[in-house]
Amino acid sequence: MGKIRKGILGGFSGKVGNVVGAYWKGIAYMRSLSGSKPSSKSVKQMQQQLKFALMSQFLGRILGFVKLGFHDQAKGMTEADAAFKHNFADVIGGTYPAYELLYNKFLVSKGNLELPYSPSAVVDSQSLNVSWTDNSGIGKAQDTDQAMILVYNSAKGQAVYTLTAGARGDRQGTITLPTAWSGDSVDVWMAMNRVDTSLTSDSVYLGNFSI
Repeated sequence: MGKIRKGILGGFSGKVGNVVGAYWKGIAYMRSLSGSKPSSKSVKQMQQQLKFALMSQFLGRILGFVKLGFHDQAKGMTEADAAFKHNFADVIGGTYPAYELLYNKFLVSKGNLELPYSPSAVVDSQSLNVSWTDNSGIGKAQDTDQAMILVYNSAKGQAVYTLTAGARGDRQGTITLPTAWSGDSVDVWMAMNRVDTSLTSDSVYLGNFSI
């Protein structure tokens, strides 16, 4: 029987059907049993393993953001596991083996705090600026709630984020982007959180931008 270590962000060791999990120089990998003829079941297993790896890799790169964004959803599991469970069925497109993440459908935060109205983003040189309409006093929204901004560069497999980009009442927030990202495109999300609590909002995808 195969064993998964370190939650969804770890590899697995042992045998699952016709798939063997192992490690080489610290890198988790999978192979099929030699001499065995692939069956429809093993193909499905490989499809699931590839989807699993794609999700786990992305979540590992944005883990600091997800730890706050999915904190309240992590009941008896890690925040990454909660994010995986919520997103897995809806955010993978393409056909095997050319799967891709549908970033516009991916929730990187989930909670009951209200988002501000009409959030939007623009890139200005090496900064990404997000603005919104203040809706303090609506539901649980307070003017001191902080904007969380996540920027992901899929070409480089890197992410930058801030959990305190600006207060709801400020109507804007900014995050500085790495100079090495110049010429790349990035995907951007925003959510809200209440400082010193685990209260967060659902995230909203703001789009793909060229730097």
